[in-house]
Amino acid sequence: MRTTKLRVVGLALTVMLGAAMSLAAQQRPAMDPLLRLLVKKGVVTEQEAEELQREYEAMQRGTAQETARAAAPAPPSPVPQRQTATLKAEAAPPAPLPNKLDGLHIGTLIYASYQDARVYEGVPNETSRESRFTIKRAYLNVKLDIAPYLQARVTPDIHQDASGDWKTRFKYVYGKFHGKRLGFVGKPYAEFGLAHMPWLDWEEAINGFRMQGTMFLERNHIFNSADVGVLVGGNIGGELPEAYRHDVNHHYAGRWGSFQVGLYNGGGYHAEEQTSNKAIEGRISVRPLPDSLPGFQVTAFGLTGRGNTPAEPDWSLANFMLSYESPRFVVTGQYERGEGNQGGTMVDATGRSLKHEGYSIFGRVRFGERRNWHVIGRYDHFDPDRTSSASDERDRWIAGVAWQFIGENYWLLDYENLSHDTPGIPDEHRIQLTLQLKY
Repeated sequence: MRTTKLRVVGLALTVMLGAAMSLAAQQRPAMDPLLRLLVKKGVVTEQEAEELQREYEAMQRGTAQETARAAAPAPPSPVPQRQTATLKAEAAPPAPLPNKLDGLHIGTLIYASYQDARVYEGVPNETSRESRFTIKRAYLNVKLDIAPYLQARVTPDIHQDASGDWKTRFKYVYGKFHGKRLGFVGKPYAEFGLAHMPWLDWEEAINGFRMQGTMFLERNHIFNSADVGVLVGGNIGGELPEAYRHDVNHHYAGRWGSFQVGLYNGGGYHAEEQTSNKAIEGRISVRPLPDSLPGFQVTAFGLTGRGNTPAEPDWSLANFMLSYESPRFVVTGQYERGEGNQGGTMVDATGRSLKHEGYSIFGRVRFGERRNWHVIGRYDHFDPDRTSSASDERDRWIAGVAWQFIGENYWLLDYENLSHDTPGIPDEHRIQLTLQLKY
């Protein structure tokens, strides 16, 4: 009899416990969508996300209690209901972020395009038509300020491979150490990991229309924009005035210029290193007249390394640019001379690196009352083998018009023509409509 009673009591306790757990699960608030996204992307674990949510809810309860205590002694004043609601909204301070999310910055950069083109695919004197919608870039930028001098960045990039499958790869993964001043160097910094290379990020900040396509050197397959290694850089002197940084360009806005030096594996961000050599790269940009012509810069860039193949062909480059930026227009001109390329593919039949040469001119004009309409133009000339008498040079013309409709979000319509001196290769054409989304 006693055993039967114990079983009944045990069964009752089990049922009550199960009901309590079910009720608690039903009453537990759903996880915040932002925290759920961070868990999905692997930024925080599910346990850390739950802890963050509990901290956030506790802060909200504390804020509500403090507001109630502060309001209790004062009798309600006879004001209209609409005014009362407004006063309450103004009086309640915004709930602070949980400690673990303080300093977290999330953004994205997307290039979505429609392209209609005539392209050469190897059949002499013939081109074929391509008409497609495509995603040219899809970044998710995640940055976290770990300390006043240290920031972490992770940037996955979505791209479409040759089979048409969408793949995710990392563009940037690095720790950034930064400061305010180091002697004559303003805002010094160092990136360690899958970091920026010295040239393309700087050029893209002046050009402003990477959404149209890659810059001159990358378009001709000399190198890309990131690699595993270390980058050191900073401004030369202090910063240009706030008016210039607001109206013209806040990137690399050193009063006397800026510089960057890097040491890398040499394969780029989407290739495995196949050499034991390291690539050394450096850029220096000088503003000779910071007071009268702050937008004028003279820039030199150079690198030396080995092409990323087991044969390790020579790879070197010297590049020079003159640039001028103002609120209404931008103009740049650059000249390059070098041998080989990052991928180790620019070689002759014997495996020796080809000596190449080229130049590029770019211009942009802003107009309209809000300066949110842009006209762009660009001309590239490239000779992949300057020592050969063969006709193998290429000329590229680009023209476009863009509408900057909100923030850094644009619609761009452009036309591009690529002509070849090589016999049997006809001109290639492309019309493109691109939407840039950035926040």
